[in-house]
Order: sequence, then C-alpha cells, then structure tokens
Amino acid sequence: MSFKKVLIFFSLFFCTIFSLIYINARKENRNDYQFVITKINENAKGYITANGVKKKFKFANFNSYKIDIKKDDSLVKKAFSKKVYIYRKDKKIDKYNLVLLLNESGTFPIDWQ
Repeated sequence: MSFKKVLIFFSLFFCTIFSLIYINARKENRNDYQFVITKINENAKGYITANGVKKKFKFANFNSYKIDIKKDDSLVKKAFSKKVYIYRKDKKIDKYNLVLLLNESGTFPIDWQ
C-alpha cells in the first residue's frame, strides 16, 4: 500500500473513534439523571457504570476510576451540568447525604457539547 492510502486509512480511523466518543459524551451530557443505583458494573480497568431501574450512567465525561459508589446510593446529574452528585441514605434518619461530588474530566469539555 502506498503511504497516501495508509495515511488516509489511519486518519479516517482516528476521526471515527473520536466522533463516537464525542457522540456518546454529548448524549450523556444532554440527559438529566436522577435515580437510585440498583447495580454497579466495574470493568477490568476499574471504570464504573451505574445502573438504575430504567437508566444507565456511564460516566463518559467524568472520572469513575475506583470511586466509592454502592448499591442504593442516589445519583443526580442535571442536563448540561459539569457535576455529578452521589448521595447515600443514612438509615438512622432516613435521609440522603452527599458523599461524593464528581467534576467533569472528559476527553471533550462539556462546553463543546
């Protein structure tokens, strides 16, 4: 193969990868999330996906590496927000308290989305 074809192939490959990452991050950024976590999936690298009854949050714009999230915590993220709030229920007073605040740290800044 000529150098030109190889260059075009790799350019298209990387543009496609970055486009898919951007589209996923943009979609997650524009949604409003507020649910109680029913299931937590952790991949081999330590990144987390939080599942609710009807929603799934992948932390596309946020660093989820080894964070302290437990089942029955509440996840709140407003649409276009740069922050994700994790609340944990205090069983003594039956009230949720803020235990974790995540700031955006994605590949593409939220302002671009």
